Amino acid sequence: MRLGVIGIGKMGGIIVRSIADEVFPAKQIWVTDLDNSLVKQLCDEKGTNSASDIAALIEETQVILCAVPPVAVPHILPQVARTLSTPQWLISIAAGVTTTTLESYFDTAPPIVRVMPNISASVGAAISVLTTGSAANQAHLEIAQRIFDACGTSLVMDERHLDAVTGVSGSGPAYVALFIEALADAGVHVGLPRIDAQKLATHTVLGAATMLAETQEHPAVLKNRVTTPGGTTAAGLHALEQGGLRATLTEAILAATERAKELGTTE
Repeated sequence: MRLGVIGIGKMGGIIVRSIADEVFPAKQIWVTDLDNSLVKQLCDEKGTNSASDIAALIEETQVILCAVPPVAVPHILPQVARTLSTPQWLISIAAGVTTTTLESYFDTAPPIVRVMPNISASVGAAISVLTTGSAANQAHLEIAQRIFDACGTSLVMDERHLDAVTGVSGSGPAYVALFIEALADAGVHVGLPRIDAQKLATHTVLGAATMLAETQEHPAVLKNRVTTPGGTTAAGLHALEQGGLRATLTEAILAATERAKELGTTE
């Protein structure tokens, strides 16, 4: 089985680097992008094959990973539809673009798996959520899961959740980075050297997240374990609640979710 990847500027390139010679032999992966320098760099680095354009890529492959942003879908999908034929099928990571919209570009809908990964794939720590279109079956889903499990871990969910997933985990690394930045800045404010404050903040978040991932406990359990009556953590949590951290984060998720919906309807 041969994989073709359309778009390797960001997530596409990360995914190829994660799966080359792990899920697919590098020589069974073809890539194409408007930026030829990115194609050359990736092919030189990983030993993948370059395709001059979308049509050439589809001629060589069975599974097509469309790793383009949602605004590019109306330009890219008609090109895919002109060339794609049975039994070829499609994986899309375009945020907000539904499988119904993707299928609408074809006279007969091919199998489509829609995925929402995140940038943590670059260190093998992504959480990706997959859903299937009307023509996809369990075999298509399992192949897509193999690809994205190589980038971290994956979940299968109903498509109605995908915009919310985009708001939580797709955009989430940016929220966490902002939290770490703020935590480090606060450490500097109370007298810590900048380099130490950033290391403390980063590893504190990493450690807490690792504990929750491994134990599968509710976050409140860890929070309560750290908090003693009348102690320092209780004072800090009170300040965070007064500052509206929980409500502000909810508003961020709502805003990102609504934006994902808007991107899915933009043509």
